[in-house]
Amino acid sequence: MPPPSTLSLPEQLSLLSLFLCSIAVVGNTFHGDGEPLIASLAFSGMAFSATYAMIRWLGPTFMKAGLRGKDLSKVHKKEIPETMGAVCAVVYLLVAIVFIPFPFYKDIVAATSGGGNRDVVVEVVNIETGRFLHRFPHNKLASYLSALLSLQSVVILGIGDDLFDIRWRHKFFIPAFASIPILIVYFVDFGVTHVVVPTPLRPYLGELLNLGWGYYLYMAAIAIFAPNSINILAGINGIEVSQSLVIAGLLAGNDILYLLPPSPPLHPATDSHLLSLYLLLPFIGVSLALWTQNKYPAKV
Repeated sequence: MPPPSTLSLPEQLSLLSLFLCSIAVVGNTFHGDGEPLIASLAFSGMAFSATYAMIRWLGPTFMKAGLRGKDLSKVHKKEIPETMGAVCAVVYLLVAIVFIPFPFYKDIVAATSGGGNRDVVVEVVNIETGRFLHRFPHNKLASYLSALLSLQSVVILGIGDDLFDIRWRHKFFIPAFASIPILIVYFVDFGVTHVVVPTPLRPYLGELLNLGWGYYLYMAAIAIFAPNSINILAGINGIEVSQSLVIAGLLAGNDILYLLPPSPPLHPATDSHLLSLYLLLPFIGVSLALWTQNKYPAKV
């Protein structure tokens, strides 16, 4: 059995094959209007390969830095690397950043002079500006970037908690602050604060209920609840990342239902669910890589 910091030959070949195939798939999406969903799936494969390998390679480095702990409730309480979630988070964020041009490939092409068609004669007023910027979906880009900014804030919280063991009462409200970029973009672009009332309560409250500013407090509370509900079971082999995989899988399944059937007319929320999948698929990739190392008996 290979040392924990190395990859066996079958692992190396499997990860390299997956990585190269994913790159080939990504390269093949640059045609027509682009295939961002397929590209996202390929990026997820790359994220899995990179995370799996880096967790194994960086384990000893983390232990030398003091980021280690004993795997309790075992006969032999050996020391294993900790804070491997930081590796997953960094890979995920890098993949999400590199992926930015892909959902907007069609719009980037359409925003260039001639709408991507160099044979089209363009008016002088348009040639001076060089771009039809009004065609670009800035609101979608803002939503994606605000999500990345919020995720980066939560990553900082997670790494800080591992390094400094922040007390629960101090870190409780930090995710709410991390959600501010998303809430601001939602307020500017949508601003809908109505919620659907459960059927038993509709005779009393109606079909829709306007929460007003309470809606934003509710969303901030969700941001607080989500990471803390996962973190509360820390220490049990594989349980934290398993929760994340189950939740992400259910959300991805829900998104896919809104994308079916793929033929027109499309659901009005298609773009929103596509954005959700773009963020979820790489997350599933890195989480699955962590799960393979963190499941019982845990290696990290």
